[in-house]
Amino acid sequence: MTPNWVQLSFQLTFQQDQALKQIEQFLNSPQQIFGLFGYAGTGKSTIINLIAQQLVNAGKRVAFTAPTNKAVGVLQRMATEKKVRGVDFMTIHQLLGLAPVKQGQHKILKQVLPSLLHLYDPIFLDECSMVTTELWNIIQHRIQNTLLLGKNRQLIVMGDPAQLSPVNEDNHERISPSFNVENKVVLTEVVRQGKNSPLLEFVTACRTAVKSKTVFKPFSKFDLERKNGAFMVREERFLKYALKKFSATFPSDPDCFRILCYTNKRVAYWNHKIRAKLYGKNAPRFVVGERLISKAPVIAPDGKTVILSTSTEVEVMEAVEDRYSGYKAWKLKVKIENNGSFYASEDLRQIYLLHEDDAQKFHKDNIKLLRNAKTNPSLWKSWYNHCEIFADLRNCWALTVHNAQGSTFREVGIDSNDISKKVATKFLYLAQHLPNQKLDFLREYRNSVLACNQLYYVSCSRAKNRVFIIH
Repeated sequence: MTPNWVQLSFQLTFQQDQALKQIEQFLNSPQQIFGLFGYAGTGKSTIINLIAQQLVNAGKRVAFTAPTNKAVGVLQRMATEKKVRGVDFMTIHQLLGLAPVKQGQHKILKQVLPSLLHLYDPIFLDECSMVTTELWNIIQHRIQNTLLLGKNRQLIVMGDPAQLSPVNEDNHERISPSFNVENKVVLTEVVRQGKNSPLLEFVTACRTAVKSKTVFKPFSKFDLERKNGAFMVREERFLKYALKKFSATFPSDPDCFRILCYTNKRVAYWNHKIRAKLYGKNAPRFVVGERLISKAPVIAPDGKTVILSTSTEVEVMEAVEDRYSGYKAWKLKVKIENNGSFYASEDLRQIYLLHEDDAQKFHKDNIKLLRNAKTNPSLWKSWYNHCEIFADLRNCWALTVHNAQGSTFREVGIDSNDISKKVATKFLYLAQHLPNQKLDFLREYRNSVLACNQLYYVSCSRAKNRVFIIH
């Protein structure tokens, strides 16, 4: 039986029912952090939206957060679908007032804006697999400080431990430390694609492979109507289907279809090929209506204000040639996708991108500034400022799996040849020929197999209906 304060209009699974009871106990306790973990599609979002609406109805101010704007957008869309009202959406960085700040040769998270933590209770943090050690330490410290001030705040973290670790995280850390919370519940029964779903069977096989020591081997599995499942396809045939989706449906519904790869090189290959087919080989650098994604934060001239966060998708509204900071540039007006309540639906931003005619000049100046900074550490800021003059926006028909983590698409194409490159077979060779280091090399090989299987799992679990494995 579910807690009395939850009014249900649908049937929960036994695991979901137990999770609700544990979360109710947590919310009525002085404890500060709780973990709701589980595989993709186990109903974590269903549970948190149910709880959030009850808390709002009880007069609580609730915040849904995630490490990226993309993941925040998914939270907002799910809440809308479930008719949840009165919840605020933002990145965890926005909630805490954090931003990456230059410090010598590196960037660290620092307070640049007032924290909003005191305004909410509780706070939900989704996609915690993307939370780095640095960010998690800050989160824990801030939550603990609210208790010292006599204003206890509670945090519920959600995530899938089988997903990818944070990008650029310490190579020896295989999982985000946010999964180490003591008070937690783990969901294992997948319900997103429904029972007897061929796609669910494929996703389950991927997830099982994550725990094994062998490389996942993709396979075809689909229903009689071919509307659900996994399909092994050749590149030529896949490209024809992808072009139909990207030309007819994608402009008004970008979540209908994406291609997922392991490397940026392969992402560029697909985006270049698709762009040439859709707009022509001689198309201008930017086309009105074109959808782009930011590869890094776009920083205002003050060095603090973030115009666009990493992995923010935008639509080009206007593109003209101009000059900016001494270089030939493209001045773009872009419309930001509505990722949550903190963005207006028609939010326009003006950004500058380096013009291809001045790329060589910019590169030479950058090398000179870097050389000077290595000689004189006080000049690192000048080099960083130069690197951040221009925005870095790319097409987004194809994405890296890391970029797609936290998103949901109806259909997904998976570049299996690219993902397979993650398996470092060279370590098996080295283990055979350098016996003194055999154990180290075998460990590196097993880690590469794990990472490859995680890439497959994250890729296929982004899809609602169908995945196409390009081989």
